[in-house]
Amino acid sequence: MILLAGMVLLLCSATAAVAEEYRIGPEDMLQIKFWQDPALNTTVRVTQDGTVSLDIVGEIVAAGKTIQDLQTEIVRRMSRLNNRISQCVVQVTEYNYQHVFVYGQVNDPGKKTFEEIPDLLTILNEAGWITELGDLSRVNIIRGGDRAGQVEVVDVAAAMAAGVVANLPKLNRRDAIDVPSSPAGVAPPNLGQLATRKNVVYVMGAVHTPGPIRYQDNLDVMEAMAMAGGHTDMADLKHTKLISKDGYYGQTMLVDLEKYALTGTPARHIMRKEDVCVVPFRKQSFMSRNLGTFVTILGVATSALLLYENLKPADEE
Repeated sequence: MILLAGMVLLLCSATAAVAEEYRIGPEDMLQIKFWQDPALNTTVRVTQDGTVSLDIVGEIVAAGKTIQDLQTEIVRRMSRLNNRISQCVVQVTEYNYQHVFVYGQVNDPGKKTFEEIPDLLTILNEAGWITELGDLSRVNIIRGGDRAGQVEVVDVAAAMAAGVVANLPKLNRRDAIDVPSSPAGVAPPNLGQLATRKNVVYVMGAVHTPGPIRYQDNLDVMEAMAMAGGHTDMADLKHTKLISKDGYYGQTMLVDLEKYALTGTPARHIMRKEDVCVVPFRKQSFMSRNLGTFVTILGVATSALLLYENLKPADEE
């Protein structure tokens, strides 16, 4: 019984390991051969409505069928008009239906097609990997299909550094991958540097509770500032500085958070470990800076004058 159970388990595992048979889709390129009548051999592209057009029999629905299903249907239709045809071979020469788009800081952007959509790192490799300025800590996945428009920000660099790339989101047909430029146009740190960074970000300057904040995935600047108690009345949000480490150096970027709060632009800046957000204090004008001094001096002068009026000799009156 134990041996039988083991054999059943092994058989089930082997069956599960076999990939689901590919189903033809629109835009796929098919090569169809008839060894019994080579004159009928052809190469066709599946139309957007999922059909292919063949000599003699006309249009046949191909989309959604497996290779074997389509071969059977073609032979069935052909044999009615040409009794010599009993076999055909269909091959997919271009897998155009299963595709994603890759753009941004990669060496070979554009549409990438596959028999089966692979993982994110494989797709980036197919796109020639990232450029020198590509920032793997803020990769955007723009969903297509039923989830069209949804955006996921993925820290691919952190996943690679931690050895958990299997946890990266699964890609689907018609998804788009955008690799943004590193802030300030400076090359991002390498994976070794990312692996040793402290799990904090810093918010300094005109906030209520400045200091370190525990790092969280997809934490943007506005959220970090909120976790620091929010900005004070004296904060100059228009000239907020973001400092990101790059090996032995740092790169600084200016962000107008006042504009972002009002309009949602520029795009969200996702912070990385050990990034520093500096919210400067608003510069006061000459009049406002010295108004308190003027009021104090005027008050002292008025008090002295009143005291003198009360204390001066009667003969001076």
